Amino acid sequence: MTWCMVVVEAKEMWRKLVRIEYHIATGSEDNTCKIWDLRRRTCLYTIPAHMNLVSEVKYQRAGGQFIVTSSYDNSAKVWSNKTWQPLRTLSGHDGKVMCVDIAPDSQFIATASYDRTFKLWAPE
Repeated sequence: MTWCMVVVEAKEMWRKLVRIEYHIATGSEDNTCKIWDLRRRTCLYTIPAHMNLVSEVKYQRAGGQFIVTSSYDNSAKVWSNKTWQPLRTLSGHDGKVMCVDIAPDSQFIATASYDRTFKLWAPE
């Protein structure tokens, strides 16, 4: 038997979800990335992330200094895990950025787009 431990209700539809210790980050159709506290079951911070829906959210596993979001606005963004402020915008795709990932050693960020391109970026 499986038990549900926590229920967090949101007004917007979530597109992606990533866990960061006792927090989760969600990307949604309202163009935001929200940081949720699982213990308190509340939204801690709303990042006005993009000009279109957030298609993916990834957390840097090695060091945990940033998260990356991708969007239908043709970009991806790197966000500070401490201040939730933007560190860098990864622009250069001619179509929706559908997914993003971070290399295990954090040396590269990869984005893939509807423009049929795959790009590797340095996070700094």
